[in-house]
Amino acid sequence: MAIPNVFNILKSGAVVWHAPVGEAFPDPAVIGAGDDWGGNWEQIGATKEAVALKYTTDEAPIEVEEFLGPVRRFRTKEELALETVMAELTGDYLGLAVGAVSTPAGSGTPYEELIVGNDVCLDELTWGFEGILCDAACTETPVRFFIPRGTAKLNGDLKFSRKDKEYTGVPLQVNALADVDDVTDPGRMFVFQRVIPAGS
Repeated sequence: MAIPNVFNILKSGAVVWHAPVGEAFPDPAVIGAGDDWGGNWEQIGATKEAVALKYTTDEAPIEVEEFLGPVRRFRTKEELALETVMAELTGDYLGLAVGAVSTPAGSGTPYEELIVGNDVCLDELTWGFEGILCDAACTETPVRFFIPRGTAKLNGDLKFSRKDKEYTGVPLQVNALADVDDVTDPGRMFVFQRVIPAGS
């Protein structure tokens, strides 16, 4: 541990991205804070609520007769979920949450359409989000989380009201899967990257 540095405190919104499974993470040496991630990464538009990431585990305590307390503890299960509420109600964003593909409006068809139901397979995508740190010299650097494999679901009600002060959002939850195909770190659930400003 180092001496406390208040410029490591992150107070930032987050931008959510998704890509096909296996898409390379944006190169932190090339892709700066707030830049387009390039490749096949697609950004989710405006979000109504903060992005939340929750990592939970189940643990097994190991006990022996000689001591009242456990002498070791092992992790037996892990789960990771990303949650937010998308502010824009479109076929693409709703489709992202329910695992269906929207048909866009086109010539002679002035509407987009999303048909949902009777599909047992869940689409897997690579997910990521970025917040931005600002150091003493006002240099902005990205803080990024990546979920190599995850499935999305609609995580709540779509609420429609003329009297409520709130507006309709699309609640999104992404649940991570173990990245079984990664050669270097098989089974990884998420990856965290924090770019260090030059000269720090």
